[in-house]
Amino acid sequence: DMMDNYWSKKSEVKLFVRRVLVAEKFEELLPRYLNFVRGVVDSDDLPLNVSREQLQQNKIMKVISKKLVRKVLELMKKLAKEEETGEDDDEDSEEEEEKRDEKKEGKKDKTDEEGTWTKFWKEFNKNLKMGCYEDDSNRSKLSKLLRFTTTKSEGKEISLDKYLDRMQESQESIYYMSGDSLEVMQKAPALQIFKKKDLEVLMLSDHLD
Repeated sequence: DMMDNYWSKKSEVKLFVRRVLVAEKFEELLPRYLNFVRGVVDSDDLPLNVSREQLQQNKIMKVISKKLVRKVLELMKKLAKEEETGEDDDEDSEEEEEKRDEKKEGKKDKTDEEGTWTKFWKEFNKNLKMGCYEDDSNRSKLSKLLRFTTTKSEGKEISLDKYLDRMQESQESIYYMSGDSLEVMQKAPALQIFKKKDLEVLMLSDHLD
């Protein structure tokens, strides 16, 4: 189970000090919600020949940890943005009637393929959602990475930013519905009111949402 693995799995980051291996797995470098990250850290500023406990309390370790988290979040943001920008380009190209049929078919095949971020999201979305609960300082950055199905997303998952961009001018709130499944929510009488008003609603079928 994904959540059982979440609590038990530790990040696999090797720690070197001046190219000397200090720890094969130094879990304290990254928060639990980034436990899927693997890598190597080599520092010239940390002391050698000290205990693991002393390293954990070292101020430099806290700086390294903060920078690592920032780097990982920046990389995820880049992946998500590249895929979202690509989707927008595909939508624009479909509207150009002068495109040849062969190019359209090629573009369609490409669109049908899952992007890197979509694959990543399917695998680790629960980690990012848990990060929103556990990491107050990075909650804003993490929230921009979240994806949701809506009443207008045609089965695809979109970002909150995209939802906000599509809000009606008179709309002041984000509307959402939670339930056991999309099928159950689609049949809910309360949802029909929003559909009649052409208001987009976030569909939250994951208990973490």
